[in-house]
Amino acid sequence: MEPEKELWIAVLHQAVNDTERLLEKVRKKPALWNNHLFRSEVRHLKTYFRTQSMEPGGFGFICSLMAIDPASAFRQIEEKYLRHLMPVEERPKQTVDLQMV
Repeated sequence: MEPEKELWIAVLHQAVNDTERLLEKVRKKPALWNNHLFRSEVRHLKTYFRTQSMEPGGFGFICSLMAIDPASAFRQIEEKYLRHLMPVEERPKQTVDLQMV
């Protein structure tokens, strides 16, 4: 594998690891939501994945380099991590489709 490609894969891997780390920290200590620096770090990571920037180092750029659909990768990251990185009371309520029940 090309060294440049390995570098960008490591960047994306670190962003996912950072997201996992924040999620684990807040699960253990929900009071972190009251910490401005913690909330800032969460916003930064969410922005990184959601903007899907094609600038070098951006989420879209790295996905493109790896031949991964950025929208599909984002949906997986959103489902597994980002939607859980908000205080429980701020999460959208899940609705039940009564026609399906």
